[in-house]
Amino acid sequence: MQLQAISLRQVRFFVALAEAGNFSRAAEKMAISQPALSSAIRQVETLMGLRLFDRTTHRVTLTSAGLSFLPHAQRLLTTADNAFRDMGEAAHRGRTTIRIGAIPSTFPAIARAMATLDQDAAGVSLHLADGKSDELIADLHRGRIDLAICVCGRVEDGLLADLLVEDEMLLVVPVGHALDGVDSLLWSRLEGQEIVHFAGGSIGDLSRAAMRQHNLEPSSRYQVDQTDSLFGIIAGGLAVGVMPRLYTRRFAPEQVSLVSLVQPAIRRRIVMLRRKALAEEHPLGAWVADQLTPLLPGLLASH
Repeated sequence: MQLQAISLRQVRFFVALAEAGNFSRAAEKMAISQPALSSAIRQVETLMGLRLFDRTTHRVTLTSAGLSFLPHAQRLLTTADNAFRDMGEAAHRGRTTIRIGAIPSTFPAIARAMATLDQDAAGVSLHLADGKSDELIADLHRGRIDLAICVCGRVEDGLLADLLVEDEMLLVVPVGHALDGVDSLLWSRLEGQEIVHFAGGSIGDLSRAAMRQHNLEPSSRYQVDQTDSLFGIIAGGLAVGVMPRLYTRRFAPEQVSLVSLVQPAIRRRIVMLRRKALAEEHPLGAWVADQLTPLLPGLLASH
């Protein structure tokens, strides 16, 4: 199989067709004629010795081989595009770009950790963007980012994880509530309470699972996905809330009180993820990870 003979241009044609599902739309996107695109796809299939697409009159779909090839092709193109941009920045500014993705609740700690690094002396330029954990992990696999700081249970193949902190789920109640001042509380003691929590993502999954164990139902009246929304409902006395400790750092202590929830104590694992091959592919990316990893646990725990 002569994979080394496939050009980046041909890979771009393959990805464009896979994403468009139509020769005409893919050809228009790539600014070439439809016959030229069809010829390029045939060349790729010949070089690989595999049929990548099933073709019908109106649509093309990926074969099982094509489905397996697609994420690798996407990662290759992303890595190449990043490399071209990085070469330009390195040539003009003498710096290597390191892309970091993180869940929003970790940003204050990450910003403080990044501020301790002398980026000029190290010859790096750190880029930081937020996202949801599953999106960040997908971006890491595709090569869009070099490091991901996110919630992770099982570490997927091809990745390495450093545990940064176990972020416990807390009960948040308005000041003056009957549970205000309680240090810890059994989940079962929440029976009869109007409980609001983040409906989506890993936080929603964790809190729903804990509530199901004790036959508790989350509020059907209040549905939120933003921290400020949840805080407003709690501070207004409309409900009690369940959320991770990191999300409570902005809450005013004169308005809400935090209570540890036990039996079970629920914690989400916040880790730094990197590709196993990062040290070989991007040595300065691995160096940045090694610098940030020992700093972040203390900074995250202090928030």
